[in-house]
Amino acid sequence: MVDYKLLSVMGFIVLAFILLNGCAGTKKSGREVMEKKPLAAAGIDSSVIAGADSLADDLFVSWERQKLAAQKQSTGESEVSESNRLWDVFSGKLDSTSVNPADTLQAITQFNKGAEHLIALQKLQNSSQEISEQQLKKQSLVHLDSARVYFEQSFILNPFDTNTRLWLARVYQLLAERFLADAYMNKAAIVLENLLKIDKGQHGLYGRLGQVYMALENWEKAHRNFREAEDVLQQTALFLVPEGQSISDSTVEAATDSTAWFLYVYYQAEMNIRVYNAETALANLTRAETLTRNAEDSLTIKSTRDWIDWDDGNILASEYRDELQDLVKNEAYSKAADGYKSLAKRLKTDRARREIEWLLAVLEYSHLDKAGQALERMASVAKFYLDDTSGVARADTMYRQYYISYGTMCHNRGLKYLKEKQFRKALAYFQQSCTIPWKQRAKSYLEIAKLSINNPARAVESAEQALLGRDQLSAQETKDVLRIMVAGLKRLGRFEEAAAYFREYRQQANLAKSK
Repeated sequence: MVDYKLLSVMGFIVLAFILLNGCAGTKKSGREVMEKKPLAAAGIDSSVIAGADSLADDLFVSWERQKLAAQKQSTGESEVSESNRLWDVFSGKLDSTSVNPADTLQAITQFNKGAEHLIALQKLQNSSQEISEQQLKKQSLVHLDSARVYFEQSFILNPFDTNTRLWLARVYQLLAERFLADAYMNKAAIVLENLLKIDKGQHGLYGRLGQVYMALENWEKAHRNFREAEDVLQQTALFLVPEGQSISDSTVEAATDSTAWFLYVYYQAEMNIRVYNAETALANLTRAETLTRNAEDSLTIKSTRDWIDWDDGNILASEYRDELQDLVKNEAYSKAADGYKSLAKRLKTDRARREIEWLLAVLEYSHLDKAGQALERMASVAKFYLDDTSGVARADTMYRQYYISYGTMCHNRGLKYLKEKQFRKALAYFQQSCTIPWKQRAKSYLEIAKLSINNPARAVESAEQALLGRDQLSAQETKDVLRIMVAGLKRLGRFEEAAAYFREYRQQANLAKSK
């Protein structure tokens, strides 16, 4: 399954500038209302004047307030420019020789003391870099929040100025991005919710908010925003059809952001997984599959679907299996083994149970000194596939892994008993290993040939089998097999065959000397 902790492998593209529409009224204080003079104009009826005066309250603000708003806006623009520089330095996009403003505001002619200080901090050694990061993050957020205050005040004073609304939206976006990076998720959610109150026509904002709620583990809100993002994307694609092109299904489809669409649908599936709704999650994955753009997307869909289907939609079991595998990685072997035994009782399918038996057997064999118990488990798992002649069982692609594990266990167990001079037990395990169709059987055949040296016919037979898989053998092992073949064939009176293998043996030996 996809690692949710890592769910940042795929991100959303948020537009640098947001086209803001709509109007908002300005609430007047009691003093302003009392001091406002009524409109008077020759030749206009008083009732018309009253209506126009009321409408003007909703459309215009005083020139004095517009000038004050412009001042606030100017200060805010300075703050956000500085903040962008700070963040660019921190993220490594700029160095001391090439620092340029990232926004489309007027070019900044020189760096201020704050930016210079940040460049110096960027060059500190790794030993003190952590402190520098904390300082840089804090300063960046201070500047951005100050910009937010200025633009909000400007917006309140003059809510109809397009430039003010544009920069307020931009600051909200920047705050959201910074908060995402700094785990200020709750505030990021508030920022994006506020931005969506201004503009509901940007699908990327819904997608970003979905990511925030996903980080907050609010799966319902995350799902709702990803679904809304998809809906807005589809409904606004028409407006992106280039001028000069006719508006049709094909041109609208061409104008649709397929990358974002895939992500929105895929994340809806992820959110359904989080609430254990396997059926809906699989349906969303099917939709996402039609939107894949490359092999990586297809692989992601397949791995996620396989994860859900591991135990026939039993998502809780899939999650628990992942947790147990983490325990193994953290070397909590006994706890993981107990967990595997518990999980096996909760599974719906025999296929999933066999996999857990395999994982438990590997754990017992490798880390818990329970080789005998592990071999019994693996024998039971492998037998199911070895006994199947219809090929139905082989549809489970894990069976090759089971063969490798069981064959390796048997071979290594044989080596252990061989070292202990318990030849009968060693021979039994090597023979068992050879009954498993795994890729290293040639090594077990070689060991059987060595043990059968007093029975030339048996030794030659095993050596021949080993040579069939000579690509599995090292150079020394190949020479050992050839030497056994020569000795066995001579004893059987098959001299011509022995001579042929002897020549091959000498070639191998000479080749080894030349190296």
